[in-house]
Amino acid sequence: MNRVLVEKRPAGTTSPAAPAPGVPRLVAWAVLAGAGLTVLALAAMLLRRLPTGSRLAGWTYPYDRAAGEWHVVWPALVVAPAVLGLLWLSRRLPARFDAAMVAGWFLAVIPLQLLLRVYALPSLGGIVASDRANSFYSPSQRWGIGEFMGDYMGLVEQLPPHARTNMPGKTLLYFLLDALGLGPAAMGVAVLALANLSAVLLWLIVRDLTGDRRIALYTLVLGLFLPGALYFVPVLNAVSPVPILLALWLHVRFLTTRRYGYALGLGAALYLTVFFEALPLVLGVVFAALLGVALRQRELTWRDTLRLVGCALAGFAACYLLMRGLFGYDLFDNFAYVLADANDFNARWRPYGMWVTRNLWYLALAAGIASCVLLAAAGWDAVRRRSAHPAAVLTLSGIAVLVVLDLWGINRGETVRLWIFLAVYLQIGAAWLCARTERFWPAAVLVSATVLQAGIGSAMIGFVRT
Repeated sequence: MNRVLVEKRPAGTTSPAAPAPGVPRLVAWAVLAGAGLTVLALAAMLLRRLPTGSRLAGWTYPYDRAAGEWHVVWPALVVAPAVLGLLWLSRRLPARFDAAMVAGWFLAVIPLQLLLRVYALPSLGGIVASDRANSFYSPSQRWGIGEFMGDYMGLVEQLPPHARTNMPGKTLLYFLLDALGLGPAAMGVAVLALANLSAVLLWLIVRDLTGDRRIALYTLVLGLFLPGALYFVPVLNAVSPVPILLALWLHVRFLTTRRYGYALGLGAALYLTVFFEALPLVLGVVFAALLGVALRQRELTWRDTLRLVGCALAGFAACYLLMRGLFGYDLFDNFAYVLADANDFNARWRPYGMWVTRNLWYLALAAGIASCVLLAAAGWDAVRRRSAHPAAVLTLSGIAVLVVLDLWGINRGETVRLWIFLAVYLQIGAAWLCARTERFWPAAVLVSATVLQAGIGSAMIGFVRT
């Protein structure tokens, strides 16, 4: 398969060679620093000293447990060795078993994730049924799907708060889960499984672009134990990365195959992204970066680019016209309503100047403190080396997305939840750095720190209220 960004490199650039048998100094220091900061943060969390918001800045996450409840650590201490064992075995499997390996992770990880959240309050079923935490479930019990979508803009003011200020795709997901005959508790587990698809899609993207099984594997595991997603699941922000990562994978597939079907699917996936949650469209910076590098390295022609854009627009338009024809639903009118509400809320309640810095701390809570340290190291090294490695493009464009999103100011507060889509994507940089060595311990330390942060944070802090 022709791998974009791998075969050709501009003059004067470097790309890391095959993983070294030792551990590069940058990798060792970044991993140890990230793990050390994680341990300090978790101790502060257990003692209720970790900052979790600011009333002056307009948002805070309260602690659910008293200081010094050390017993909440045991689920993470059980899960971490199990995950490391699976990771060690996965590294040793031949390439022909990759698909089976990913399917095995997808199935095995759910009980481990549930164990990691055993002290989380409230329960999955309680969150699903709560209008305060997740107001997308109750409309699926009140209206039929035809009635709901057929007069959506007429009904929107009757919806509970989160459903009213979000796009209707999240509510339609509960219509589908209800059609399967699931109760609230089972729906919570189903949402957890759907959220795990984001890690699988990341694995596909990294594998297709880099051809490096180790980077792809590390990205998969870090994505499955993303602290922010486990803090908030089954709140549907945990599922929000799935449509945009599906679109990104289809984009990558077009770049590597030039097949029109992938471009048409890309347009449909972009419609689904807006229909579910439009904010992840900011990852369009990554789409543009990959396209730009492919054009520069002459892996793609301008005619191919026009075909990509044309087919994607056709796929998007087909979905728009289908929904307009079936239900009279106008995506653009709905999006304008949601955007106006978000801007009004920020103007009244969330000062820009405070959150433009605090958002970065909340990203570390969502993405993992250790992963953020490694991301910074990977980004610095990519710039220093002028690296042409595809993982460098993915890492640096992800950092660019973070800068744009933070300075834009559309999100102020609650970004542990709202930036889950970005937090899962940024695991690529941490995985890339760990994959610089054949040694297992850097990845083991990083994954262990991530699991500990997810488990202890879920138990100590009330990220979700019912």
